[in-house]
Amino acid sequence: MFYSSEQVSLSFKRLSSRKSGGKTHMERTSALMYFLAFDVVCKSHGGGTVNFDPNNIDGKNNRKSIELEFTKLVLLKKEYNKIIQVSELGKIDHAGKDPEKRISSNFLTVPLKKASEHSTPYSYPKRPATPLMKLGQAATGQKWGIDYYDGWQENLPGLLADIKQSSPFTDLAIFVFRDTLFDPGITEYLEAFTTVINNRFSKELAGFWIERIEKERLFAKHVELPTSNEHESFGNNNSNGDVHTGKQFNNEQLINHIAYLEDILSVHRIDFKPL
Repeated sequence: MFYSSEQVSLSFKRLSSRKSGGKTHMERTSALMYFLAFDVVCKSHGGGTVNFDPNNIDGKNNRKSIELEFTKLVLLKKEYNKIIQVSELGKIDHAGKDPEKRISSNFLTVPLKKASEHSTPYSYPKRPATPLMKLGQAATGQKWGIDYYDGWQENLPGLLADIKQSSPFTDLAIFVFRDTLFDPGITEYLEAFTTVINNRFSKELAGFWIERIEKERLFAKHVELPTSNEHESFGNNNSNGDVHTGKQFNNEQLINHIAYLEDILSVHRIDFKPL
């Protein structure tokens, strides 16, 4: 079973920042997605510092790997040079450069290159002052190395501090696993996430994330189990669910569908008057 596009849309909208304007939420989204992508690559290496040296084979391969993982996280659709992606949680971006180029130019080329030349320990991100990774020779022992920042667990929630709703880690999980096929025998959403998060991310990050989802259960009344037999592409105007006609629906179904349609308008930044 897959999560329906309605559920993904609802959770994605809940990841919007309560603050309007500025680039803070976009910068925090980028830092979060770089960290998640790094964690997947680090897990594949069995942990420890990962080499991203552009001048040797291992470093080049690791760069390709983190670019791929970042793309999986943020890309919604790409065809005929048209890119639909997420640059800021809660908003869909129809412009901008390829995700591979985004992480290459904004992370691997700028802060990592700067860190490779630093004589003192270098951490990322700098803004806000809640680093998740340490970069470069002075911090990792490798000129082009990236490793986990000591105490990243205390800093990670800071990247989600401005999100409107009170279940950011739960809604983030629904967005991240929007294309994931879940076991149809699962009867509880925490069980579903426990399995897929452990499969994809490191033991340390998975344990931290699952614990947060468990603590948010009181505020996650909107979350259901995956219910769709078919994958529904989120962010595609033509595949976010059909409006059914000629059938009778109860009030709860109608309210949920109206909320879903309002979420679609919001994420596409289309002004409307809420009911």
